[in-house]
Amino acid sequence: MNLDLKSRRCVVVGGGAVAERKAETLLDFGAAVVVIAPELTPRLHDLAAERLVEHVAGKYTSGMLEGAFLVIAATDDGEINKAVSSEAQRLGILVNVVDEPELCTFFVPAIVRRGDFIISVSTSGKSPALARRVREELEARFGPEYGEFADLLGELREELKARHPNPADRYRVFLRILDSGVLNLLAQGRRDEAIERARKCI
Repeated sequence: MNLDLKSRRCVVVGGGAVAERKAETLLDFGAAVVVIAPELTPRLHDLAAERLVEHVAGKYTSGMLEGAFLVIAATDDGEINKAVSSEAQRLGILVNVVDEPELCTFFVPAIVRRGDFIISVSTSGKSPALARRVREELEARFGPEYGEFADLLGELREELKARHPNPADRYRVFLRILDSGVLNLLAQGRRDEAIERARKCI
């Protein structure tokens, strides 16, 4: 399941290196990020100073999660992490506790992102190292042209729907485009040719 996080209030409890990574990932997907921690890494401090994240200075206490869409607990205090998980679940808020799968209601996958083309890898919290290794292999396999390809298909989508109202017909057209060599043209930087070839498939 992929969630639309744009402008949604997402809380990160913790101010260390792991919390920093989680906050930056949430920002990448357009979330309104709140960081609860007495101290921050230099990077988180800068993000707060630039008002890219909201910093609530101090330790987490009950009641701080009100209004959150999801919560990530990334502290080195097991009792705080448990309390965050408990409150979030009581309030019906999605919660992830780093390295504590039994306290989670969702898992954060390893991500390969090429624009709107996104591949996620998860081991359901059992082995982040394995997910990271697979992600690295996928990063080498899927270049930036895949993001461009997704954009191109998005641009053609309305035109394709107008010309082919039947979903089965549209699917066959998409397969023709996928098999037409458009991706290779994009990888070579030949975007205009790629668009022309894709349109011929429609």
